[in-house]
Amino acid sequence: MGIDLGGSGFRIGLFDTSTGELLRPLHHHNHTASTGPNDVLPALVSAVGNLGWTGPIGLGFPGAVEALRPTTAPNLGAAWVGEDVGAALHRFHGGGFAMLNDADAVAVAEAEHGVGHGEHDCVLTLTVGTGLGTTVHRHGAMVPNLEYGRLPHPRLEGCLEEHLSGAARTRHGWDLETWASHFQEGLNHLEKMVQPGRIVLYGGIMEHWSTIQPLLSTEAELVAAVLTETAGPLGAALSAVGVAQAL
Repeated sequence: MGIDLGGSGFRIGLFDTSTGELLRPLHHHNHTASTGPNDVLPALVSAVGNLGWTGPIGLGFPGAVEALRPTTAPNLGAAWVGEDVGAALHRFHGGGFAMLNDADAVAVAEAEHGVGHGEHDCVLTLTVGTGLGTTVHRHGAMVPNLEYGRLPHPRLEGCLEEHLSGAARTRHGWDLETWASHFQEGLNHLEKMVQPGRIVLYGGIMEHWSTIQPLLSTEAELVAAVLTETAGPLGAALSAVGVAQAL
């Protein structure tokens, strides 16, 4: 089982992780009260119980994660920091639990069952949505919790994601060409910093890929992710299988 927890709700998927196949339609739940753990965790426990699941569970979280606990939670609130999410779900997974940054979960899924990494030793995956998720794989190993989107913009006031994200485009009312010009500047900065061989783009903005692709230029190979809304839950599920196999 893979869970993608976000600011508006969560999605749960049951997968054959050997193929990436979604075995049932994704379960969607919208937050009905606050986004704090006291309201969200009971809803999550109820949803998992209603699905009748026992086995490995992975959860993608919108923030940095260390030792299976959030250390940042910018979209859900500070009450999540340090929360033991795995304990709330323990009766379902029995210790086979993984928790990772949600953008990192997307990158794990794309590496295994999506566009892949080709022959490149360093791959940068950018998740363009409300924020800007940044994940780096070096020699096949993921470097977790980078959150480069929160680094200062090299020229403008504020952090990178304030100017590169899909939310920035909506907030400023930019057309695709204007957004792409801002994104290109940040893309240049990230490419220089990370020096990847391949850059994978993922997120809602990719519905406009045919329009924005000619507007973007990189030294690295620039490719579109191939997974859609299953990427986050699938990446979380893949991580959970790894934990379960190590038990």
